[in-house]
Amino acid sequence: MDEQGGWLWFFIDVVLVVALAAAMIFGTLQWRRRRTDRAAQAERDRATLESYRKSDQNTAR
Repeated sequence: MDEQGGWLWFFIDVVLVVALAAAMIFGTLQWRRRRTDRAAQAERDRATLESYRKSDQNTAR
């Protein structure tokens, strides 16, 4: 029983923490590399409005 508890502790306290840190680092790097020019912002805003309109059409039925 102690052997299983040790592996579970290792998995939760080491493996999952390392995976969370890797995900946070990856997300931060992706956030920094995003496009921020006016054309990209306009395209993002257009896509957001289109998504809202589609959502409104689906809920109006």
